Amino acid sequence: MGKGGVVLGLIGIILGAGGIVFGYINWTGQSNNLTQNKVVGVWDDLVVNRDYTGWNQPGAWLFEFTDNQMNNTGYISVSNSNTRITLLKSGWYRIHLSTQLDGLDSGLHYYLRLIKDDINDNYLYHFETITSTPIEHYIDSYKFVYSDGTSYIEIGAKCGGETVNAFGISIPIHNQFSIEFVST
Repeated sequence: MGKGGVVLGLIGIILGAGGIVFGYINWTGQSNNLTQNKVVGVWDDLVVNRDYTGWNQPGAWLFEFTDNQMNNTGYISVSNSNTRITLLKSGWYRIHLSTQLDGLDSGLHYYLRLIKDDINDNYLYHFETITSTPIEHYIDSYKFVYSDGTSYIEIGAKCGGETVNAFGISIPIHNQFSIEFVST
């Protein structure tokens, strides 16, 4: 191969490497014109709250968000005994919950519900204990929620049948709830 072929080969390698770098930067969202996710709330402790009608039974309760590590008041507001979070800015939010439930009964369905504006908007998580009774069940789940700037969310736990035990949240080391603002 002559000089011309070598030069053209080097130009091709340089252009190819530049294309790979450009693609990587845009694919990972590091470009200046793309929106970055912004963490707007983090809670490291969750407790059972049975203070509200419909959520005041052994098999139905709301998550109460305690031990707040971060709360960006430009994006979220917490109320209702720390069970309700209002999403103040219009756009998409990523809701993430990690927790461990204990006191479960066998043969029942358990649901974690994302309630938006008093409507059961989505199941955040569902599992069944079938025939054996697990001591605990670990949950790590997330959902995306759109807010018009006035929407609020709550996380409820329900058992799909008569429960003998008052199931609840296990040790705090496994608990974290976080909210990210994703985009408008």
